Amino acid sequence: MKFKTGAALVISLGLIAGAAMAKPNLAPTVTTAEAADKMVVIKDTTKSVNVFENDTVLFKVGDKQFAVKFDGNSYVYDLGTLATQAGVDLGHKVKVYVAPNPKDHEQGIP
Repeated sequence: MKFKTGAALVISLGLIAGAAMAKPNLAPTVTTAEAADKMVVIKDTTKSVNVFENDTVLFKVGDKQFAVKFDGNSYVYDLGTLATQAGVDLGHKVKVYVAPNPKDHEQGIP
């Protein structure tokens, strides 16, 4: 019985440690338009958009719109995938380049 209790304790501690060390989900998430602090109009000629991490951007596509929160992850995303989650069809590929936010990293912009 001592072995079972000890094993259960080790497993429990491992799960707790794993949960504490788990990285937060930093993927962009679709949010409400009211949460946006910037706006970008997507046209047929738009190929890419630059944003900073932690920006919440309202994207306008024709007569439709959707907002995305870019949570602290510098990466390149397909805006079409995010637009689809919001029920919007871009009609063409648009890349979103997410750069580190100078305000969050105490970096100046030269």
